[in-house]
Amino acid sequence: MPLTLDNELLERFAHHLDKAQNIVIISHMNPDGDAVGSLLASYHWLITSFFAGRQQPAIHLLLPHPCPADARYLPGSDLIVDATNDVQQCEQLIADADLILGVDFNSPSRVQPLNKAIQDSQATKMLVDHHHNQDDTVFGTIIAIPDLSSTCELLYWIFVQLIGDSSVTDPVARCLYHGINTDTGSFAYACEDTSLYEATAALVKHPVNPADVHNRLFNNYSVKKMRILSFLLSQRFKIFEPEHFAYLYLDADDLEQLQGTAEDLEGLVNYTLMMEPIHVGVFVKETDGKVRLSLRSKYDFDVNSFAKRHFGGGGHTQAAGATSPYDFQTTIKILEDNMLKELSTLYK
Repeated sequence: MPLTLDNELLERFAHHLDKAQNIVIISHMNPDGDAVGSLLASYHWLITSFFAGRQQPAIHLLLPHPCPADARYLPGSDLIVDATNDVQQCEQLIADADLILGVDFNSPSRVQPLNKAIQDSQATKMLVDHHHNQDDTVFGTIIAIPDLSSTCELLYWIFVQLIGDSSVTDPVARCLYHGINTDTGSFAYACEDTSLYEATAALVKHPVNPADVHNRLFNNYSVKKMRILSFLLSQRFKIFEPEHFAYLYLDADDLEQLQGTAEDLEGLVNYTLMMEPIHVGVFVKETDGKVRLSLRSKYDFDVNSFAKRHFGGGGHTQAAGATSPYDFQTTIKILEDNMLKELSTLYK
């Protein structure tokens, strides 16, 4: 069934856009395909449909970190300004904005180092997201459906309900399809709602080239990334078969020896779930001076709740993440002890 959104909320969303003269659209740090797809789809929809035939406001696209390589083919990716390369420009654009539209994150803490600039801004602030626990102390207008497949799917239904099918132009469709593919693992998870398939069916009527998108997202490993994966599987992989749990781990020294980057580690957590007995998989990695966890599950274990309880993270029931407040070894111990305890109870 189509996803139907609250008309009053959509009217408020459109009203704020109507009044804006200087818009900043921003997504989260370590951006994935849903973040970039949401960012760029919103931009194209605004310029080709919402503001069509009238004077357009200035629109700026911001990310805390650079656009990932597998999303740089998307139309408009060259317009993105990232804080890694020019934090002062990003902060100034936020300070000058009269409307800030956040996509695919639930709190300013997810856009560091630009979180303070957003909190200090006097602009109207809106948020479109599919995670839990949106920060309504910062964002006044929030359109959120937790555990929907992706923010890109949510944006599709916003665009269609506000203006109609014709507002989803080819560039919009390409960006939305890329984001949906990323967050569903090419339709491997978060795919329970029929609304996802209705949105996808509409998007593939456009020249999105599904096979090309799949290859860009899932068949694009470099030789270096494959060598890192080989090292992880052979030397940094712990399996607890009775508890249906496995995790990969890589500290800063390992990463330096392998001459890898944070981008080389994206998606590797999924290899933990390729074994039939494993229901919960985690990748603990130390990059850029921080210890981060990526958590995935197949069935009924809620990694979102686990990440929130033990590491202050979050996400979705079957896919979550966290930046650990502890050092690498302490993080490993807390993860292993608590996961084994909880899974032993679940599978006793």
